[in-house]
Amino acid sequence: MNSLSDRLIEALLQRAGMLAEITKAKVQAFLDALPEAERGVRVETLLQAKPDEADWVSFVERFLIHETYFFRHEHQVEFLAKTVLPELLKERTRTGQSEFRIWCAACSSGEEAWTAALMLTDALKLIGEAGKGHWHFSIVGTDLSAEILLKAKRGEYTMSVGLNSFRDVPTFARHHFSAIFDGTSQTWKPNDSLRRIVSFQQRNIVTDPSPLSDVDLILCRNVLIYLDEPSIQQAFTKFSSALRLGGVLVLGPADMMRQSDGFDLLANERAMFWKKKSSGVDKAKVSSR
Repeated sequence: MNSLSDRLIEALLQRAGMLAEITKAKVQAFLDALPEAERGVRVETLLQAKPDEADWVSFVERFLIHETYFFRHEHQVEFLAKTVLPELLKERTRTGQSEFRIWCAACSSGEEAWTAALMLTDALKLIGEAGKGHWHFSIVGTDLSAEILLKAKRGEYTMSVGLNSFRDVPTFARHHFSAIFDGTSQTWKPNDSLRRIVSFQQRNIVTDPSPLSDVDLILCRNVLIYLDEPSIQQAFTKFSSALRLGGVLVLGPADMMRQSDGFDLLANERAMFWKKKSSGVDKAKVSSR
């Protein structure tokens, strides 16, 4: 019979795709903190709980890694803001469409979703579309953690000592945070125009359906490295299904593309993304400068 720790580790793998080598130590610490006589009952309660029940959700929270900040991975976001997003917007314009959708998968406390909204405003300026008002933007951030999504929805980020949300804002993006950097304020909040286009939902990227369809851009960065292979394959299937033809998938530098069939590589010397192939549509021309 499997030990109590083995049963919990297996449940985390099956329900959330979390690798055993990542959860093992925390599972043991969780059990060690319980009186020995209560461990069996506690484990049974967790295993019988549904994935959305409070007991299980609270337990899973111990294993989630909420590491994020604004404009994370400078070279990726600069390539995205200056090259990929403008081209995606132009493609929508050429086809006479005004809808533009972004899915930030495993968004944690929301900085990535708000970053996407800020990059969109800059991309519109680059293609001369700022202020025309005909666009309908949807940016949805999803995460497994209900607790961290409360912070994302609140959208208030305070400058503090150490690893704060503004730890590595690149030069090209600092104009968005002038209040933070000039000392007149300690907290950044999105304005109403940004709040209108950004929303958040609790979802599991492995087991739950996509929050959007016909998506232009999916960001899922530094998440897949924590999942087992079957879960990664399920996530890729969902991403590919959610993307429109010509839509772009952005992974973290540590993540690997498992299913490159059906995708073209977009790259310069410091960043790479994946564009869903569209028959009859030329590949995007990407500068390597």
